[in-house]
Amino acid sequence: MHANAAAAYAKVSTTVLGPRSIEQKVFRQITGLLSAANEGENVPMSRIADAVYRNSQLWTLLAADVASDDNALDPALRGQIISLALYSQRTGQAVLRKEASLDALIDINTAIMNGLEGAGEAAPANGSIQ
Repeated sequence: MHANAAAAYAKVSTTVLGPRSIEQKVFRQITGLLSAANEGENVPMSRIADAVYRNSQLWTLLAADVASDDNALDPALRGQIISLALYSQRTGQAVLRKEASLDALIDINTAIMNGLEGAGEAAPANGSIQ
């Protein structure tokens, strides 16, 4: 029963929000985790690792999506997204080794969110709430 409810919610959520709105929401959630893990020196490493892991999952999904033959984005943009995904994952690994800060990951995600918002105004997704 729970799985059916989750599937129904996912279908309604996609229909009501639209793909771009869902992407924005996920980026906001992940960037919020990264920001919370970046709030000082006393943040537990487990919190940082969780935020980096979730960010890595997001970028892995994005890279897989744009690498798909079915993806309709411009090939140059697809390549740029894959490059950002690789950079984000390398930077996340450096954060876990304490060789980098979370700032670069937060900046990239924020730039993507801003781009999605701007693109959303120019070309709203079908079914998105305006």
